Amino acid sequence: MLDWRFKMEGSINSHYIPQLLLRHFCKEGKLNYHNIHTNKTEERSTKSVFSKTDYYPAQLEKDLSSKIEAQFANVLNKKILNGKNRISLTADDLLIIKKYQIITMIRVKDDNLEHNAWYRALKKNGYILQEDPFKDFFKGDFFDNLNKVLSCKSQEELVKIITHPENLNLYTFVKNAVYSYMVFVKTNNCKEDFIIPDRGWAEYCGPLSIKKINAMLDMLEKAYDPYIAMLVQMSTPQDYAVFPLSNDMALLAVSPAFKALRTGTRYNVIYPPDQPTLSSCLGFGTSKTFAPPDNRFHKNGTKEYIYNIHQISKYDVKFINSLFLNNCEEYYGYADYNKIRFSVED
Repeated sequence: MLDWRFKMEGSINSHYIPQLLLRHFCKEGKLNYHNIHTNKTEERSTKSVFSKTDYYPAQLEKDLSSKIEAQFANVLNKKILNGKNRISLTADDLLIIKKYQIITMIRVKDDNLEHNAWYRALKKNGYILQEDPFKDFFKGDFFDNLNKVLSCKSQEELVKIITHPENLNLYTFVKNAVYSYMVFVKTNNCKEDFIIPDRGWAEYCGPLSIKKINAMLDMLEKAYDPYIAMLVQMSTPQDYAVFPLSNDMALLAVSPAFKALRTGTRYNVIYPPDQPTLSSCLGFGTSKTFAPPDNRFHKNGTKEYIYNIHQISKYDVKFINSLFLNNCEEYYGYADYNKIRFSVED
């Protein structure tokens, strides 16, 4: 009995979705916590949701808080959520956000690797069998992957993970985050809300997923273009990842390939007949929605990244919420049911 009490006193309630984020999905301090298997919803505090006892070792729990969550909360609350029409970020801010993206993508244990775009593509094309003897190589060690990202203090250190990959899981998620460009979308005009799934993010791999890479390779065969060659090295099958930041704001990490595919570039893009525009290929928005940031250089040598905040329609919100629902294992949370009804009632 004494041993049992001692164990309970030493246990840690680990949040795999941090409370710093959950607070922005609350109404009057409470979050609606919905179980997709039982179809039951409970009004809960952020302390008791998206968490498990001893999900992480004690030191890792502390490191997640001190090495990424505190820094990200500062950027999120002071810069991102305070932006009205635009957001101004520094290179240091970008490093924090990209580390947060990677940690979010890998901090939930996933033994089947089905949330890794490269793994799915290889398996779909017959390169990986159902009973894969190299599965451990692809996924790597869960805790080691987290610690490697947390220990990185610069983008150069993150790039080293890509340059010297030890497992496909970490390689893919780091590559997707480091080389993507960010897009911020908001729902003020349509009054619809985002949900937050228990994985904390979702990805989209649409009709251009593999085609965009093959198209760029075909271009290089006809004539070498250093910019296209760079984009090939930076791209994966993922078109974008989307991260909910609050009930009315989300962040997209968009494949760098779309910098060349957007309207107005010097490249002539022929889209599939059934999806004749960029927005139809990406599921929502317009070509302007997926515009990269405006980078500005200052006299003191610093660089400023200016992001326009894009207002989206309720149909766009429904599409993004559908991605979150598809990536949900058991629970999702939300602030006000009346503001997600359009997304979840079908």
